[in-house]
Amino acid sequence: MQFSLYHWLFDDPYTAGSNAGLTGPEAFHFLWPWLIFCCVGLLITFYYSVEGRKRFVKDKALLKYMLDRYLGWFAVICFIGLPLIFSRVFLDAYFFAWRFWRYLWLVSLLAWAITWLVYLVRKFPAERANYAAWQKRDQYIPKSSSKKKVKAGTR
Repeated sequence: MQFSLYHWLFDDPYTAGSNAGLTGPEAFHFLWPWLIFCCVGLLITFYYSVEGRKRFVKDKALLKYMLDRYLGWFAVICFIGLPLIFSRVFLDAYFFAWRFWRYLWLVSLLAWAITWLVYLVRKFPAERANYAAWQKRDQYIPKSSSKKKVKAGTR
């Protein structure tokens, strides 16, 4: 029997199990690692959005911008992973139980990780240097200390 990538990606677990000589669906060995990864990813993102922004990156605007941007996408990827796991475990003979969806999810996770690493290596050092120069310049610019209150309607 030859290996067919099409059938490997697009057969539901019942068809794949019957083609392999099993009496039931093909076993899903990565249930707990995927479930733990998605739940921990959602918890990290939730904690950061509720408490972490105020506690850890309150005065670091550049780090806050980076984490807001990339943890938001990470939460979306983890949130999409949960229905894929659910459909693989409980909806064995249906459309979203195909391997294709899990590997597409994995490719999106890798694309997110590569994008974040490229940002950290290429753009973040330059942005950090620009932000430090802006803070250095800003300390020499005098602040407005006028305490005058303008009454409404008067000139």
